Amino acid sequence: MAARRDVQPQTVNGHLELDLSNQGLTSIPEEVFDIADLEILDVSNNKLTSIPGAICRLQKLFRLDAYGNKLTSLPQEIGSLQKLKDLYVQNNNLRELPDGLEALQKLEWLFVRDNKLTKLPTKLFSCLNLVTFDSSNNKLATLPPGVEKLQKLRELRIHGNQLTEVLPGVCALSNIGLLDASNNKLFTLPPGVENLNTLRELYINCNQLSEVPAGVCSMSNLDVLAVGQNPIRRLPSDVRRLTRLKILSVRGCQFEEFPRHVLQLETLEKLYAGGCEFKIVPDEMGNFQHLWFLALEHNLLRTLPSTMSHLHNLREVRLGYNKFDTFPEVLCELPAMEILDIRNNNITSIPTAIHRADKLKDLHVSDNPLTYPPQDVCLQGTGAIMVFLKQEAEKESELFKIFNRLSVKVKRDQWKPIARSLGFNKAEIKAIKESTPDDVPDQVYQTLVRWREKAGEAATIPALEQHLRDLGFHQLVGQLVSTPRTPRRKGHEPVVGAVGGQEEDEPPNSRYPSVTVDRRFPIVDFERLEKQSILGRGGFAYVMKARHLDWRQDVAVKCLLTREFEGSEQEQVYSEARKLNLGSRSDHVISLLGVCLDPNIAIVMPYMENGSLAGLLQDVDVPWALRWRMAHEISLGMTFLHCQNPQIIHCDLKAENVLLDGDFHVKISDFGLSKWKAKSRVVTKTSPGGGTITHAPPEYFADINLAPTTKFDVYSFGVMLSAIVTREQPYALVVNSALISVAVTTGQRPDLRLIPTDREDVTSVSELMQKCWSQNPEDRPEFNDCAKQLQNMFNLEEIRQAIITVDKLKATVNTK
Repeated sequence: MAARRDVQPQTVNGHLELDLSNQGLTSIPEEVFDIADLEILDVSNNKLTSIPGAICRLQKLFRLDAYGNKLTSLPQEIGSLQKLKDLYVQNNNLRELPDGLEALQKLEWLFVRDNKLTKLPTKLFSCLNLVTFDSSNNKLATLPPGVEKLQKLRELRIHGNQLTEVLPGVCALSNIGLLDASNNKLFTLPPGVENLNTLRELYINCNQLSEVPAGVCSMSNLDVLAVGQNPIRRLPSDVRRLTRLKILSVRGCQFEEFPRHVLQLETLEKLYAGGCEFKIVPDEMGNFQHLWFLALEHNLLRTLPSTMSHLHNLREVRLGYNKFDTFPEVLCELPAMEILDIRNNNITSIPTAIHRADKLKDLHVSDNPLTYPPQDVCLQGTGAIMVFLKQEAEKESELFKIFNRLSVKVKRDQWKPIARSLGFNKAEIKAIKESTPDDVPDQVYQTLVRWREKAGEAATIPALEQHLRDLGFHQLVGQLVSTPRTPRRKGHEPVVGAVGGQEEDEPPNSRYPSVTVDRRFPIVDFERLEKQSILGRGGFAYVMKARHLDWRQDVAVKCLLTREFEGSEQEQVYSEARKLNLGSRSDHVISLLGVCLDPNIAIVMPYMENGSLAGLLQDVDVPWALRWRMAHEISLGMTFLHCQNPQIIHCDLKAENVLLDGDFHVKISDFGLSKWKAKSRVVTKTSPGGGTITHAPPEYFADINLAPTTKFDVYSFGVMLSAIVTREQPYALVVNSALISVAVTTGQRPDLRLIPTDREDVTSVSELMQKCWSQNPEDRPEFNDCAKQLQNMFNLEEIRQAIITVDKLKATVNTK
């Protein structure tokens, strides 16, 4: 009766459908087979043991869902359903399939996985319209002949069987995009696999392969390659030819060391390399700019390379079951990290600096002998751990400020008595002295920091005060309370303010008023810079090309036009230097080589041989592939800047401020207008809202008090994309620049009629460009999303050819 009530078909998306799924049925009600017009029948997830032969009466049926039952066989009559396209009978107890299925000439989707099949009908592959075939997780020792006839097949899933070979006919499938033959007994793949040019995903993990089969590295369009859980001892050098590879799994292979050739796969987004018994991760790991998932669990790692701080897209890191005795500090420098699994190691303490990874949502630290944070905090989960560490970091910051203050007041003959009183022996004192032989303040600072590390919670200000009183150094006790601060010592200072203008901790009687120099930044002798040419000039500074006589290399030097200390201009130079210092952590942001103080205030940067992107676009018709790589690298560089804490907002992103190195890689430059997010808006002569007026978004003309956000830069990037595509300056025909602000506010943008319409890649970039310059800031994408859209628009060979072409064109331009 209940069944009778349920057998009322519904019209869904224009098709007559009957849904009897999840009803506990042991048989299909007889009246179902009287619904002659039925097109879709769903009897999945019941308790059916058979399907009646009366199914043949449903001659209009094109989809049958019968998965998740207890079927032991299918009726012969199912082969008479001439319109059947989709047959889903996975997850049953089928031991065989009926003969006659080859009559289903419209069949496109056949799922028979998770059954007990030991063989398949010999004529099964005569279903010439099959698009997807899945017979995974059965007991098949072989496949029927004729697979080469399935020229429409796109997905072949045969994993989890007992296959010892993949039929050679597979190599003739001209449209195959996915081949999953994992969890079988394969020793190799058939000759000719290199012909599978359409293959995007190949899974051959969990077999008996001793090497990656010949031909795999010739699959130029491969996105996913899984070869893990095989007795493979090395990867072929040709693996670097997989220039589009995004996901690689070598989990459980038997490598003696991390496979070096993998490090050349710059497009990788996910890397599974657990269970390989690696002891060392190479420095080149930091080259994976696109990597967002990294699994290195079940290895023998004790440390990680500092270059991993360059992985500013890395969101998920799995390091469980290794040999870490200390928490890898580099993990604190991953701004995008959301998940960190470092369970089952020997870590006793989590550093307070991890709180800077403010996107971290899941921190797994179980089965470590942790003593800090306390166990009661760890048991409360990630949120409680992060709050605790942030509070501890704030306390620690105050402590190091006091150490700073005290270190510059301690005299040379006072340092060793203090060190001995704090528990340091002769060897330890000697080691500290040798690390900074001529710098007493730094020796004192290092002593106090190491005391803090050794004594832990016992290293308190009252305890330090008592040590000083016991030594009779009463005049130093006053430095332990709030007084005007002294310069920060190296080691525990924040990056913001490293080279900066007026700071609270400026020493009295400084030779250079309003200048605070971080000891990590080299001081460059201006007299050793041999001027060669002027590269550009602005309102308060000029940039020259110079030769450093000692380094024997060309550099770019940005100099203040006057030696007189003017607050705002000088502060911009110092602020720019602080941000350039961060550039060394990104491949796509210009870096800082040093600062000059006398006789000129200047910052020294690497010289970029190929000038600016604007200049290149003006002189040369750059091939499209190279344009897309440049756009992609700009989005990566901006992702890096926006991921800093606090965020860096450029505020003047345009082609003139994008420099190009010798290989035409992008370096974002000119941070003179950029802002730490906590700061107010920037004001310049070019625009009431800051930045170049042609690249400023509408909201900054509408509200003079609006502070810049990351969406400012995204809008500018959209305008820049227009210049990259058209090689034209935006609004080039406008005579009065004041009209631009009015036009932009009302929704006008650079002329779309200049965009070519005959290329698919240009159309894709044009769509992204228009999203970036959306009128509503909330509709604009993040730079990380821009990077993802642009990353597949070029390949290595196209770039090589493009660079050759551009070099020739530049040479032609220079000879005119």
